[in-house]
Amino acid sequence: MTQPKKPSRPSNLLPIRESQAHLERPMTGFGLWRLGFRPFYLGGAFFSAIAILLWLRALFGHTGAINDINPLYWHAHEMVFGFALAVIAGFLLTASNNWTGILPAAGLPLTVLFALWSAARFAMVTDHLILAATCDISFSAMLVALLFRVLFLARLWKNFTLLGLVMLMGALNGWFYLILLEELPINPLYPIELALLVIMQLLVIMGGRVIPMFTQNGVMGISVWKPQLIVTLTPLVTVVGIVGWLLAPPRLAFLLCSVAASVNFIRWLGWKPWRCLKQPMVWELQLGYLWIPMTFLCMGLQSMGFVSRSLPMHALAVGAMGLIIAGMITRTAMGHTGRPISASPIEKTLFSLIAISGISRACAAIPLFQTPDITPVLLMLSATAWALGFALYVYRYTPWLFRPRLDGKPG
Repeated sequence: MTQPKKPSRPSNLLPIRESQAHLERPMTGFGLWRLGFRPFYLGGAFFSAIAILLWLRALFGHTGAINDINPLYWHAHEMVFGFALAVIAGFLLTASNNWTGILPAAGLPLTVLFALWSAARFAMVTDHLILAATCDISFSAMLVALLFRVLFLARLWKNFTLLGLVMLMGALNGWFYLILLEELPINPLYPIELALLVIMQLLVIMGGRVIPMFTQNGVMGISVWKPQLIVTLTPLVTVVGIVGWLLAPPRLAFLLCSVAASVNFIRWLGWKPWRCLKQPMVWELQLGYLWIPMTFLCMGLQSMGFVSRSLPMHALAVGAMGLIIAGMITRTAMGHTGRPISASPIEKTLFSLIAISGISRACAAIPLFQTPDITPVLLMLSATAWALGFALYVYRYTPWLFRPRLDGKPG
């Protein structure tokens, strides 16, 4: 007697093939709440454009609503735990469905999760720290619970590493609030920097999975070079480089960061970036990953005292994170709404603006450009380019993300 065939998992989701689990339940209802990428990509992009302009205003002496908390702490916290974590949440909620066929959050649970994130952002900008802490910690706990359920039911043990990184970010966010609320003698920027380094590790892990795949899918005839040694070694060397920068003596830290930069650069060369220049949806991600070895190089120079700590942090946050996020939220939104993955002039402009933002912000942290005449111009250019870039995303993708897929499939 033949076994009944299980319904196949949706083929329209993220092309990271891990499991052949069945689709748990259909995705129905209002388009925005069908899958995690929809509200969190849109909300993250909108918030980052507004937040960077508020920070620019505060930087030039107009603190406005954020006058009861150090604007620097607010800016750093919100770009990492507000913007970046929202995009990570949207990505993992969508990817985990694709890996397992089990829907982690849709409808009311997804609405509640997004409401917690939104309430935390509003509470931070209006200086209600206790409310912000409560909502942010609840958001992280609920996100972890939703992802844990899906991965556990599918017995997808190897992806628990990603869950651990999300849990670590939630813990670091709680530490940030504890420092401020209890007035602990610790720099509040420290847990934010640690969270940014966690994101760096996440970019290395997920970038190593998806960028070569997108490169092969997007560039005709290309065959990327990814030997198992490099695949295994790169995340390990990245961890060692990060820990060395944080804890090792300067010369050893420089050495470890240099090794991490070299290994990540070799990995990047194996993806043959020079073959991708005519494919914006590919070169943008490739350019974003290039910022990771550049960040390690800057970390090594900082450990020797040649540059300020701001340079590696902004190379990572604006260069690597900004570009990779821009590439992922456009590509996955196109695919998951049933549209062809191709760059229009809007996407090309978006990618160019985020690239300009990263270069100008990194230059603003280089001693050569740190003058009263040049630095403010570079900071204004970086912030304006960032805000315009993500505003373009909101303009183009809001109608797509509010509606069901064009082809009527789940997602």
